[in-house]
Amino acid sequence: MDFQTFRLKAKDYPVFKYIDLLKWFPNDNEQTIKQNLKSWVKKETLERIIKGIYKLKETEIKEEFLLASYFNQSSYISLESALSFYGMIPEYSYSITSVTIKKTKKFTTNYGVFSYRKIKLDLFFGFKLITGDNYLYRIATPEKALFDFIYLNQREINTSDYFKEMRLTLPNDISWKKLSSLLSLLKKKVIISFLKSYVNGQ
Repeated sequence: MDFQTFRLKAKDYPVFKYIDLLKWFPNDNEQTIKQNLKSWVKKETLERIIKGIYKLKETEIKEEFLLASYFNQSSYISLESALSFYGMIPEYSYSITSVTIKKTKKFTTNYGVFSYRKIKLDLFFGFKLITGDNYLYRIATPEKALFDFIYLNQREINTSDYFKEMRLTLPNDISWKKLSSLLSLLKKKVIISFLKSYVNGQ
């Protein structure tokens, strides 16, 4: 496998994994593939984003959320990133935030910080798929993004001022029926009153 043969295949993918190369070139020796990857990274025709995940140097990453999916496939975009995406809080640029059924983890890359907070398996729902050319990722619905944030931070939420400090704004089309159903899963039920008090006071 020479670089041009590899490039013709890889250029259709914004990012790819080492295991993808094993599928693309099943007749090539694994050790040779590893050596080629190291050589191309050294020559700066290939970029290693994190261990096992690469992109062609010439390829522009136009959608950072897709990287979050590649780093952890058992996850979906939620919390501050999703709330900001829906205009529910001011722009949040510190990191790309996701929830996962795996361990809480953080990756620091040239494309930003990607953080994952663990959530219970039975709460791993309430997201939609975003698809593009040879990629897809999951992002929470507005209701689930807010629930995830409250659920994972409920110990810190002691008054309605918490939501004021967030500068939380609920979209006109948010489903209160869905949100109420989700919030009923909270252990700290008083938070529901805090949220309603904040919204009614706006």
